[in-house]
Amino acid sequence: MADYKRLFIAAALASLALSLFLLPGANAEVRVCPQGCDFSSIQDSLNAASPNETVVVESGTYRENFIMGKSVSLKGLDTGSGRPLLVADGGKIILAAFGASMQGFEVSVPGGSNDSRNCALEVVLPTVIYLNDFDDSVIVCPDVPSVWNSSQGINYQFNSRVLRSRMGNYWANYTGEDKNADGIGDDPMVISEGNVDYYPLMEPVENYRITGEKEAKVQLIRAKVKQPFTISMPANPTTAYEWKPDYDYYLRELAKTEFEKGPSEAIGAGGTSVFVFNPIRPGKTTIAFVYKRSWENIVADTRTYHVEITA
Repeated sequence: MADYKRLFIAAALASLALSLFLLPGANAEVRVCPQGCDFSSIQDSLNAASPNETVVVESGTYRENFIMGKSVSLKGLDTGSGRPLLVADGGKIILAAFGASMQGFEVSVPGGSNDSRNCALEVVLPTVIYLNDFDDSVIVCPDVPSVWNSSQGINYQFNSRVLRSRMGNYWANYTGEDKNADGIGDDPMVISEGNVDYYPLMEPVENYRITGEKEAKVQLIRAKVKQPFTISMPANPTTAYEWKPDYDYYLRELAKTEFEKGPSEAIGAGGTSVFVFNPIRPGKTTIAFVYKRSWENIVADTRTYHVEITA
């Protein structure tokens, strides 16, 4: 290992030890976005974060090189315009903290994976890295063995199927097969010696519906008393999953539920669950839906609607 890396690791460890002594973890959350958040720079947010905090990076393109030297969770969140894109412009993103994690990003270099500056992400201390999209495995240069998939199973939807598995990252140069069509590669993705993604994704992360990876937008419905309104959501009853509503019986009643088949005639194809509500009296309330099997505690999806009822 180069001398500068040894010095860097020593400095990072010293900084981490000092921050642990001075700033005990608060399990809090710090937000980063182009405008209107706590920070607009990822590096500034990491400098301010305490160990064990979560730094949430909202949708946007972040052209900066940063060093993560604290044991924080760096999480990209799709807030409506896609997952955040990290572009290592003229340098590297360096992960240098024991116990840190990074998930939910697209990672790229300005000229693509064939650019001479192709190392975008350098890992100098063991880190957990999953649910990211990488242009190519060559843009990742780990110096130490790290974990490239989730430590536990994750509930997700893929091609209308609700599944559970550990999940890794999407690698554009992965060539493995997916014989059981669960969206997880059958063969591991070998990044380097000691660095293996055992659950590589067959498609970019955006094609997997995962609770918590995309910020739920609460929809507003304006209705009038005795004028029914409808809520429709994608569903597939052949999987035994169904939408369960939770609502205020005082302000409205559930008049009807039905399932409408989709255009596909294939066996097991999905469609739409339709709920018709009848407003009873004026007021403001919320309807919350969960998508689950009746005998399981696993929730595959959630939807929330605010309802304003006028006379």
